[in-house]
Amino acid sequence: MKKASLLREAVKTRFYPLALERGFVRGLATSLMTPFHRISGDRVHWFEIQWDKYHRPFFVLNFSEFSVAEAGGVTTAPALFPPATVSRDGIGRLQRKKGGSLSGWFRLKKPLSWQLLTLQRYYSPDEVADQLIEAFEELEAWWENGTEGLHICFM
Repeated sequence: MKKASLLREAVKTRFYPLALERGFVRGLATSLMTPFHRISGDRVHWFEIQWDKYHRPFFVLNFSEFSVAEAGGVTTAPALFPPATVSRDGIGRLQRKKGGSLSGWFRLKKPLSWQLLTLQRYYSPDEVADQLIEAFEELEAWWENGTEGLHICFM
């Protein structure tokens, strides 16, 4: 099995159940995007897992929050994307580390300093899924009170 397939499977088996348990509904997925949303009061919490377009073992979470009214009053939908009224400033990213390059995305390859320290080039797919689960707590805090953690940046 390819490394990207192993990572996708780890995210699917370890992270998806957590998102569903927290009230998210999985939308219609493509090979590059898997959207999730939940209704919280009059707000919609939305995120999507964006996979690398070349199918390498990289991914990032794009996220936003908007009102149900901005979503056209829809409270249930198989796939709910941020409405066109949400500005690009309103869409953030949950990443392994801040920055605009692919090096900030969740990925199997360890940073060079960690490779030298651990004498291993790659994380296991389960380790990367665990990193996502840990960073997702920062996203929940952002939705709750606007706190920006170490793994959150805005485009």
